[in-house]
Amino acid sequence: MASGRNNGHDPSQRLLKWVLIAVAAMAALTFVVAVGAVILLWPDDEPVRPDDTVVSDVDTDSADLDVTPATPPSIESIESPTQTPTVLPTPLPQPTIPRLAWIQPTADSAAIAVALAAPVGAGGAEDAIARAIDPLTILPFRARSEVITYTVKPGDTLRTVSEQFGLGQDTIIWSNDRFYVNAMRVGMELNILPVNGVYHHVGQGETIADLAALYEVDPYAIIDSEYNPLFGTSPGMTLPEGLYVVVPGGTGSTEPIFWDPGIVMTSDSFTTDGSNPIGAGVRTGGVASFAIGDPGSCGEQTVYGGSPPVGAPIWRNYTITQDYTWSHGGIDLAVPEGTPVYAAGSGTVIFMGWSTWGYGYTVVIAHGSTLSIYGHLNGAFVGCGQIVSAGQNIAVTGNSGRSSGPHLHFEIRGAGGSPVNPWDYQSF
Repeated sequence: MASGRNNGHDPSQRLLKWVLIAVAAMAALTFVVAVGAVILLWPDDEPVRPDDTVVSDVDTDSADLDVTPATPPSIESIESPTQTPTVLPTPLPQPTIPRLAWIQPTADSAAIAVALAAPVGAGGAEDAIARAIDPLTILPFRARSEVITYTVKPGDTLRTVSEQFGLGQDTIIWSNDRFYVNAMRVGMELNILPVNGVYHHVGQGETIADLAALYEVDPYAIIDSEYNPLFGTSPGMTLPEGLYVVVPGGTGSTEPIFWDPGIVMTSDSFTTDGSNPIGAGVRTGGVASFAIGDPGSCGEQTVYGGSPPVGAPIWRNYTITQDYTWSHGGIDLAVPEGTPVYAAGSGTVIFMGWSTWGYGYTVVIAHGSTLSIYGHLNGAFVGCGQIVSAGQNIAVTGNSGRSSGPHLHFEIRGAGGSPVNPWDYQSF
């Protein structure tokens, strides 16, 4: 019956139930107290670095994830220290230096006279003053960087001008009027290049390649030359007409150049009227004239008794200072002034006197088909129209005209008036 009064409930089980409920309540209370303490102790504003981000406390897999970049503080919100102005020290007063009253000492006039009268070293070695001679500064030669103009002066020759500027004679010729430069007149202006080569005056349609082929150089020798404004161009460039171009190392024409004063030589003829001083019926050398208008010209002259100029014009010892070349139409024989000059062949004098083309006092003899010229003389013993024989003393040497020293300029011209090589007629 006892089991019926308990209604199926054991007193020990009820006690256990209440104990579990009390433990659960205590745990819940402990949790609530802990959460409250955390909330109370948590700071209000947590510092955030500029590069940090604030992420909401949600599931990262959620599509509503909100990432907000932190906002850096503005420059205006940062307080800068106030600069303190720099105070410079007050300069110390500078002392005033009085100007010196410079008085140059002057010796008594009597003492000066005694000193000047005394011989040097009279007081012994202790009175001698040694003079230190300092070496001079010698400036090195600097090459010119441009073309200059030179005016021919009395006594100038092609050779002396070229030597003065350290250039070849052919460069002087290739840079100027080649047909007159060998007989330069005083006052004539010459182009002087800074280097050996050619000075070309550009014609219509000429290219750099054309000039290079003409003067036998590489096109870039012209393009890269510091003397031409052509750097950076190409060989095929057409040059402006009228431009002057320096061709360094170029080779111009070696066609003989010569002084052409105006030479007239007619063909041989017979005389039948007895006017021939050698005799009637004798062949003459026709009529010849040389440099009509010059002071020494004899006008037209009939040539009698001509023979080839095969004789030596100088019989004494001489030195060949300049041989026959394409740019020098004769041979220069250096001898003292006053040395006798002889006719190289028989013929007629057609020029005797002063030449305005630089040859100075000159004699020209017509030999029929040839002429012989004797330049830079000191005087002559023959006259216009005079018939001379081979070996006749016609003049004496000098240093007249454009001459760099006493010598005889001997020249032979052919029928056309152009120079021929004297070595073809005689040996020197």
